[in-house]
Amino acid sequence: MFIPEWDDQYSVHNGHIDKQHQQLFKLAKQAAILIHKQVDSNEIKAILMELFDYMKFHFRDEEAYMEKIGYPNLPAHREIHKDMIERVTDLIQNIKYDFKQKLAIITRDWLVEHIMKEDMKIERWYEEYKNAQSLEGGADADAIAQAKMEIGHFYKCDCRESFRVLETIHQKILSGQAYHCKKCNAKISFVQDMQL
Repeated sequence: MFIPEWDDQYSVHNGHIDKQHQQLFKLAKQAAILIHKQVDSNEIKAILMELFDYMKFHFRDEEAYMEKIGYPNLPAHREIHKDMIERVTDLIQNIKYDFKQKLAIITRDWLVEHIMKEDMKIERWYEEYKNAQSLEGGADADAIAQAKMEIGHFYKCDCRESFRVLETIHQKILSGQAYHCKKCNAKISFVQDMQL
């Protein structure tokens, strides 16, 4: 199983999150080495536990970052994190059966599907958001984004009691445009503004 080296192309341009991703690349590389060696289940279990603990720590920080920047796909991304934690938990609990194959799948999914695809969506969205904000007001994009993050506009739908929407979406709703939840298809409704 090929595990790529960390590269700046995988950066989300947040130093804290990038350092954690680099550590996860290292752990995945260690796991890949074990997959191709004759090792006992205790060695596999040790790397799994290290990967599992670090994933939980990283997911918490990454979700806080997404919340801070108002990432609109946070609920779906959080579900991906939850699913990955459940899969690793299952692997650890059933270490006797196909553990190398399962470890290879999780390691590949983590790097290829998650960091290189899902996490890069955060970066692309944030860059587009900052660019749109610059075009709207002509001011510094980071300053605009920071200012607009200070007040959170919270909405609800049938499947979620509360989630935050971007300022631009909030303004469109105030002007009469309707938005529907992508998951349950219900019309979203305003809950409250909250100082963050």
